[in-house]
Amino acid sequence: MGRARDLVGLLDFLAEVATRYGTVASWSLLGRRFVLIGEPALIDELLVAKSRDFIKGRGVQRLRALLGEGLLTAEQPVHLPHRRMLQPAFHRERIAGYGRRMVTLTGAMLDGWRDGETIRIDAAMTSLTLAIACDTLFSANVGERAGSVHDNLTELMEAFPALLSAVGGMMEKLPFVPSTRRFRRARARLDDVVYALIEERRRSDPATWPDDFLSMLLASRDDAHGGLDDRQVRDEAMTIFLAGHETTANALAWSCDLLARNPDVARALAADCEAVLGEREPSPDDLPQLRLARDVLAESMRLYPPAWITGRIAVRDTRLGNWPIAKGTIVLACQWLSHRDARLFADPLAFRPERWSTTAAKLPAGAYFPFGGGNRRCIGEPFAWMEGTLVLAHLAQRFSLELVEAESVPIQPLVTLRPGRPIRLRVRGRSRVPAARTAPAASI
Repeated sequence: MGRARDLVGLLDFLAEVATRYGTVASWSLLGRRFVLIGEPALIDELLVAKSRDFIKGRGVQRLRALLGEGLLTAEQPVHLPHRRMLQPAFHRERIAGYGRRMVTLTGAMLDGWRDGETIRIDAAMTSLTLAIACDTLFSANVGERAGSVHDNLTELMEAFPALLSAVGGMMEKLPFVPSTRRFRRARARLDDVVYALIEERRRSDPATWPDDFLSMLLASRDDAHGGLDDRQVRDEAMTIFLAGHETTANALAWSCDLLARNPDVARALAADCEAVLGEREPSPDDLPQLRLARDVLAESMRLYPPAWITGRIAVRDTRLGNWPIAKGTIVLACQWLSHRDARLFADPLAFRPERWSTTAAKLPAGAYFPFGGGNRRCIGEPFAWMEGTLVLAHLAQRFSLELVEAESVPIQPLVTLRPGRPIRLRVRGRSRVPAARTAPAASI
């Protein structure tokens, strides 16, 4: 933990602590007190009832080097006003419009697949979710820039473990350190993309602005703070790039890998989608009936949670349950461990989507928290559920997935839980192809 360069090692350490010492364990490192909690009631108390006694942990604080004071990283008094300003972007009526564009872009991707072709599914899902984020939230298709955006995001997240180390704060300030140089260069390139979008929108007539996240940000006002300046808009936009693109891409990639490894589930999903949709494409109106697609996504995020650990720092002396927590203590709740807890999930390492329509529906609060909880629960959760469900349903309509490499895919826990190697799957076309779509958005 002192180096935190190998975050797989950190997960191994936390798993050993939980196994050896139970649902609450504490240790000291470099003068700081750490507490790992695995009891759902304590996790729920941390995230909900006692949330005002804590701020976000060191990992999220380090993310400010990339995201600035966006909604993910901001604390009070910035967080609540910004959340209120951003909330309208995720109202049910608005994201229904986003859903139709998600289906269009997914269909365009699937049109390029051929029966028997081997697809690098993690790269495909990354490109797709980036296109969806840009189209639905910024009304822009990054086109040829997609590869550059992905490469720079990858470079930033691969540098992230070094920023978590004991000397990470100092390394950020030393421009001659190679990892610092790479981090700054990649961040600058991403900034160029986002600031270009902001500048282009500000130069145009507000009456012509599209109905998207960027327009909402630029038009947002509140009585106490007025509007957002370019830096604040950039911070929120960069947060969407990461939270709305990277996490969903990983959830979809892991879902596809699990479906390829569990062909019975994949066949059941295809049959369910055919029963609901027939030969037409999915739409947001179908979401209540696409239950199995949602359950596949839920089970994938249980086994491979995109946000794999949650940290909080106590800002005052407090308690969690009967346990005293001193000011300055770092409290950790680990989704990777909690979601695989045999006391909560029968056969915890098995991929069983049906559990979400049966036993998992009765889980206690704090047992399953892929989107966090309380007033810091991910604001984009409805967007993510819609995107993941529609993409999986559309894919299952048109293709089945077969393993190319039988060996299990290792994990790479960075900012999010990435696959540790490419996921290559062979795609097999199904006989029925949904009706044609409208064309995707034009390139900027």
